Amino acid sequence: MKILSERSPFKMLPLQMDEYQRMIFDAIRITFEMLEVDYALLENKLHELSQDDVVKENTSEIFSRAWAIIDHSSRLIKLFQKLPSESNHKILESILEVNAFRNTIQHLHERIDESMYENRSPFYGILVWYHKNLNTEVLTPKALVSGIAYGFKLTFKIPENREIINEISSITLQTVDKKQTISINLSELLLNIKHVCLTNENKIGDFFETQGWPLCDWSKRQDIMINFKTEDKQ
Repeated sequence: MKILSERSPFKMLPLQMDEYQRMIFDAIRITFEMLEVDYALLENKLHELSQDDVVKENTSEIFSRAWAIIDHSSRLIKLFQKLPSESNHKILESILEVNAFRNTIQHLHERIDESMYENRSPFYGILVWYHKNLNTEVLTPKALVSGIAYGFKLTFKIPENREIINEISSITLQTVDKKQTISINLSELLLNIKHVCLTNENKIGDFFETQGWPLCDWSKRQDIMINFKTEDKQ
């Protein structure tokens, strides 16, 4: 899922900008790109895992990607909150639920004694998603449990088949927050983040234009790679 537009102002910040704000906007740009990458990799891994007679492997990578999305989303909120906002960052309300999951992953070791052991909850949670065979139109719910399964509670609602257009959809992460089970739809989260991005692209693009600040191509100074050559001392 692409979040940033092709000529996003986040990628082409004007020279005239305050350097402090430019640093934050650039950090936001990188975070958007990290979310794009992690969600795409998660989706691809679940697609592979959903095929018939597949050999299950590298499941830890799948949970790593899911929790990375939580981490990046929480960081995105904090970055935006460092910028001035006339609406007190109302646009972020659609993604604030991610903070409960960020708190859980930060204190996951504490959750063992609080509720995980008692409820036999998987340490890194459960992933639920829907796989649709685009040839047969058959919709199959699937779940991946982290670690050894000692017994767990799993709840999900199968959507209407006509609502599903992608082969992999409604990727949901379930975990615990102290005493309660919580879940978040990562697919919806990414759509909401995309909306946050688009809204802000339009807003800052209009602002730059009003200020008469041309967009700047930072490609030669952005995400640079440095190769170091070593001399053979003989």
